[in-house]
Amino acid sequence: MDATLIIPGLFPEIPDAAIPRLPHLEQALARGHLTVAHRGQMLEAWPDEAGDISLATRLAREAGLLDQAPHWLCADPIHLQVEGDALLLLERYSFSISEEESAALVETLNRHFAEEGLRFYALSPDIWLVGLNQAPRIRTTHPLTRVGRNIDGYLPQGEDARRWRARFNEVQMLLHQHPVNQKREERRERIISGVWFWDTPSAIHSAQIVHALRAPSAYGDAEAWAAAAIALDRDTLAPLLDELRRGKLERLTLIAVEGRCAATLTLSRWHLWRFWRRSRPLAQTSGVPALGHA
Repeated sequence: MDATLIIPGLFPEIPDAAIPRLPHLEQALARGHLTVAHRGQMLEAWPDEAGDISLATRLAREAGLLDQAPHWLCADPIHLQVEGDALLLLERYSFSISEEESAALVETLNRHFAEEGLRFYALSPDIWLVGLNQAPRIRTTHPLTRVGRNIDGYLPQGEDARRWRARFNEVQMLLHQHPVNQKREERRERIISGVWFWDTPSAIHSAQIVHALRAPSAYGDAEAWAAAAIALDRDTLAPLLDELRRGKLERLTLIAVEGRCAATLTLSRWHLWRFWRRSRPLAQTSGVPALGHA
């Protein structure tokens, strides 16, 4: 039996000194076969099985909404943090939103945009889609590539860019004084400033996806990444390596995407006998770029 884990953010965009020792992962990297590829490969774009569709369309299909509209976009609720002349993008990792708040905001958006043929759907309080009557002729940016960064230059591009940037601004104005946000401000919580319109091709993954490191790596949240990595090393990788030693697993594959680089590690039982290969700190793994070059 084989086991495959896809781990976004395994090689994180945080300083080397903040990365803890991870004995089981380090041993696997030292003794297995590692191939380091290019940086910037998002989880949704990592190839696995044939039949890629867009992420928004896949989410609509999984939610039973596909017959509600011919075209779809992700429309994530976001907070825009003002820093000087810049607007920094923050998404659901940096705030919480209740079902009641989400429903009230989506209702407001649907009332306003109904005549334009847009309808918003909350798949969960912090995951929204928008169904469209016309195909969106735009190129968009994955939010995790811009979190904590200026959005200038990263709003929709392409033939319909002006229309979608106008909608982006309209949403901000609609939500600015919304009762939900007034109450959030009273509680000193981040307001929901707008929605981030985006989409990406989405491969169909049969492997297990480990999400715990993804957002901390994208945000550069060293403390959260370290805690999640220690738990992954102890609770997931240690038992898998033990099963490999005892012959219950024939092969273990770890696929790293996002973060500093994309990489694939394959480890079989006989690899574990490479005792002469000494473990090294994660950031010193051969082929993995330094943070400044990631």
